[in-house]
Amino acid sequence: MIEIDRESITPMYVQLTSVLRERIRCGEIPVGRRIPSQHELEMETGGTVSHRTIKSAIGALEAEGIVRGVQVIAKPDAAAPPEGAESAN
Repeated sequence: MIEIDRESITPMYVQLTSVLRERIRCGEIPVGRRIPSQHELEMETGGTVSHRTIKSAIGALEAEGIVRGVQVIAKPDAAAPPEGAESAN
């Protein structure tokens, strides 16, 4: 279940984008596989977000280069830590 805080000052699409980005980064959504559909994401959020919000979150991931394509597939470099992030070693 994806929890979205409707009372937060952080826009809901930004919250959802962060959740999806983390799922890709940690491998929960494997690179090369499609991310959940808009309908699946709506169900995972308990119906708390609109299709427009979900579409905005997916659009943000596409703009960041984390997902691509009509079916919205996680890209290989999406699993890499962001530039400037320190490694754990």
